[in-house]
Amino acid sequence: SSGINAEWPLRPGTHMMRIPIVFVVLAGLMVVKATDDSSNGNPKFVSRDSEEWKSCSWVGPAIAYDLETYPLQIKTDSDMGDEDEDLNIMFNTTENEYMGYITLVYTHGTPTFEIDGCTEDYWNPDPFTGVLPTEQEKVWTFYKTSTNLRVECNDVEMFNYSFAQSTMPNCVKLYSKRVRRICFNWYGLAADFYRRKPSGIRA
Repeated sequence: SSGINAEWPLRPGTHMMRIPIVFVVLAGLMVVKATDDSSNGNPKFVSRDSEEWKSCSWVGPAIAYDLETYPLQIKTDSDMGDEDEDLNIMFNTTENEYMGYITLVYTHGTPTFEIDGCTEDYWNPDPFTGVLPTEQEKVWTFYKTSTNLRVECNDVEMFNYSFAQSTMPNCVKLYSKRVRRICFNWYGLAADFYRRKPSGIRA
């Protein structure tokens, strides 16, 4: 079993809540088998061509990815004011068990983020601490350690979240584990392309 939770939470208040349950189940089954780009039976968590942009797909398999070693970049071109374009990434652990997700809401209202199991919930997200760049095309960079999750947009830091600051009881335990799979959720429609952050670009 991949350990991916087939009942990933849908964002409250969106039209996606009305997806027929049969479709949701089928979509969930499609991400059960993680991408295994390997020749020796072990996942290559970052392949040789991983610095090239690849299309994001919410119906594809979970992607083998070593987030602690290689920062992840995601490109978006969302229209400001589009309430259906959030950025959502789901995480699985080394044991390929579901860890949680991060959601960025930045196209309408105050830019905010939610980290599943750490911040309160969708209705009480944390605001960005940095100023969101005004360019429509945005490149988001995600850096994760066992203690922090930091996000930049167009090389500007949006926030640097310490898991220890959470009031939720399992945040530190959950996110101290290593991420080994990522997946783009079906209600996080903003993600267009992803890649490993190219070497030589500042961290």
